[in-house]
Amino acid sequence: MESLLDLRSERCPMALLLAKRYVANLTEGDNVEIYIVDPSSLRDIERYLLMKNHRVTSTQINDYFSLKVVI
Repeated sequence: MESLLDLRSERCPMALLLAKRYVANLTEGDNVEIYIVDPSSLRDIERYLLMKNHRVTSTQINDYFSLKVVI
């Protein structure tokens, strides 16, 4: 399943909390793209996802970041 989580209106710690909750409901093989504006949220979310052994690729797109995550 591919999905999108748009967190561009959120800042840490809420962005991290929402990302954790969303990813917890996914199953192995699922993909999610997460949009983030805040650089500190990007670091925190990316660190959390890597700690959980998910594959993560980040890209900057204009004024926001895109995290592509494979569960």
